[in-house]
Order: sequence, then structure tokens, then C-alpha cells
Amino acid sequence: MSLRFVIAASTVGTLIEWYDFFVYASLSPIISILFFSKGDPAAAIIYTWLIFATGFVVRPVGALLFGHLGDRVGRKSTFLATLILMGLSTAGIGLLPTYAQVGLAATALLAALRIVQGIALGGEYGGAVTYALEYAPSGRRAFYVGFISATPPLGLGLSSLTVFLSSAFLTQQAFASWGWRIPFLLALVLTALGAYLRLRLAETPLFEALRGSGAVAKVPVVEAFAKYWRWILVGIAIAAGHAVLAYTSTAYIFTFLTSVPKWSPVEANAIVGTAAILQLPLYIFAAWLGDRLGRRLVYVIGLVLGIATYYPLYTLLSTSRDLVVAVLAVFALIGATAFTFSILGTALAELFPTRVRYSGMSIAFNIGIGFFGGFTPSIVGAIGLALKNPLAGVALYTYVVAAAALAVALLALPETKGVDISK
Repeated sequence: MSLRFVIAASTVGTLIEWYDFFVYASLSPIISILFFSKGDPAAAIIYTWLIFATGFVVRPVGALLFGHLGDRVGRKSTFLATLILMGLSTAGIGLLPTYAQVGLAATALLAALRIVQGIALGGEYGGAVTYALEYAPSGRRAFYVGFISATPPLGLGLSSLTVFLSSAFLTQQAFASWGWRIPFLLALVLTALGAYLRLRLAETPLFEALRGSGAVAKVPVVEAFAKYWRWILVGIAIAAGHAVLAYTSTAYIFTFLTSVPKWSPVEANAIVGTAAILQLPLYIFAAWLGDRLGRRLVYVIGLVLGIATYYPLYTLLSTSRDLVVAVLAVFALIGATAFTFSILGTALAELFPTRVRYSGMSIAFNIGIGFFGGFTPSIVGAIGLALKNPLAGVALYTYVVAAAALAVALLALPETKGVDISK
């Protein structure tokens, strides 16, 4: 099986899962209207992002479940299951009744399906990274995993542009009534494509060798915590640093654009979608740098860029109504995460040996992303409402967590470039 097909199948499947997950963020202004009481619009926005966060809080559950299966049964079958689970739960959201139809039951069903999405995503990314890493040649591991790392902004861009195109061909009334369901239901078609590609994959050579020697871990999760707890803690910290930058620039941005400079939800999706799609070359470039400069340096560059630019860029966005300026500013916001995320998966996976790699990497990644990134939109938004300054949360939450992650990266993250991962 060619390396190109392995990377393509892994990347397409992961892209589809991020698309499924981010459709909610792209439609957040509409969801806040359709699934909550209209009595308090500001509270509805916060509740919308709290349900967004539930999909992150349960991601460690998915990491524990699918990490165990991935290290016991194999990488291929496990991340095929996560893809199907994500696709079905996303399409389910597209079939839900609204608050006006069934009241709080609609909100509860929405939260339940977000939980299923989070469990699926908790097992997906670790599986895809582990699979690609164990196929890639030693000197180009970061580069090849970088294609998978580029899928979140592409998934966001695809979801945003799908929302934009769906609304462009419908009247405003039709889109608000039923057209918003189209991006969710499209998940069924995309999932079928991803499943077809992943069914053609073989198991990784490293896992096959491990299974052939009878050295598969009996309880991978327990072994990961018992022997590699230090790397799990370091991994949580650096995942959290990326997460607050990522969800300040790709989730809270929708609330900010529609409430401060007063772009419409459709315009906000066009801005964010265009900026996100344009990120692909930057992600691949940053991953390429990871094989030359090392994982830690590239990650640190991303954090420093974010801390240096986020507040000024949000200030610019708050006063500008120029579409080109808005796209460029959001591009720069997401651009900082190209450096942190392009090598995050590689750096985490290389901390753990083959027998617990899926589990260890997934646990660290999903706790850091889930508990820090998932609550970013609601925390940043709530701080802004409390202090009557929409930028206050960026300074008091995003910056604080990013600065802590920077300290951990400089003091405790080992450089794994060139490390032998076959053990």
C-alpha cells in the first residue's frame, strides 16, 4: 500500500470528522435562535457555546475507549468506527425538531448528539495521527502527519462555506426554516466517502509487528498512566495552549463578528470559511519546518505569534467593516494555530511507545483540548459580558492559558525529532 494513499485516506476521513464537528460552530448564531428560548438572546448565545463545550468535555471518554481499542485491536478498525459514529450523530442534528416545536426536549437532544460527536472525535484524531506516524519515514514524520493536522481549519472552512452556499441559494426565510439542516445532512454523503477509503487501508507495520510478537498491552490506558504520566501531563499542557488559540480564532470569532462589527451570520461564515481554507499551505509549511527545526521550536513560534497578535487583531476586527481586512485578520488569527497544531499531534505521539501510543496521545490531546479549548468560546464570551468588553476574555483567559503552555513547552517538552518510534 502506497504512503500517498495511506495519508490521503487518513486525511480525508479526519477532514470529514472535523467538518461534522465544526458545522455546529458555523451555524451557532442560528442554533442559538432555533434551540433556545428567545427571551434572552445573550444567554442563548452562552448556552449555545456551553453545548458546544459538551462535545469537548466528553472527548477524553472517547480517548479512553477508542485508545484502548486502538492499542488492543488495531488502528484501522478503530478509527473507521469513529468516522461512522461521527457521521451518524451529525446527520442526527440535521433531523432534530426545534425549540419552538418541542421545547427543552430539542435542547436536550442537541446536547446528547454533541456528546456522541465528542466521543467519536476523542478517538478519531489520535487514531489518524498514530496511523500516519507509524507509516511515515523517520525524517518526514511531521510533514506527513501535517496533512492530517491541516484538517481542522479545512473542516471549518468547508463547513462555513457550505453554510454560505446553502444560504445563498435559499431565501432567508427558507434557510432559517429548513435550509440550515443541509450542512448537517451532507455528513452522510461525506461519511460514506470516508468509510470507503478507510476500508481499503491495512494495519500499520509497527502494530502488526507488536501483535506478532505478542507484546500488545493488556490494558493500554492503565499502562499509559502508570508509566508515562509525566508525558501525559506535559501533553495536556501543550494541547491546552493550542486549544485556547484555536477556539478563540475559530469558534468565538463567530459570536464576535456578528455581535461587535455586526456582520450577518452568512457574512461571518464567508469571512471565516475563506480565511480557514487559505490556511492549507501554511499548515504544511509549518509541518515541514517541524522536521527541520524540531517540533518544540515550531510549537513555541505559534504560541508567541498568538500572544503577540490576538488582541490587536481583535481590536482591528471590532472597528473595521472592510471585508478584505476581515478575511486577512482572521487568516492571521488562525495562522498562529498553523504552527501550534501542525506539529502537536506528531510531538504528542512521539512521546509514547507503540504499545500505548494511541491511548497516551489521545488522552493527553483530548483532555487538553476538551477542558480548555471546549470552554473557550463560553468563557471568553462570559468574561466579555461581565466586564462589558468583548476583548476582556481574550486577555484574561486565552492569554493566560497560552502563556502557561509556553512555559511548559520551554521547560518540560522534550524534542522528539529523530527519535526511534519503533519500540
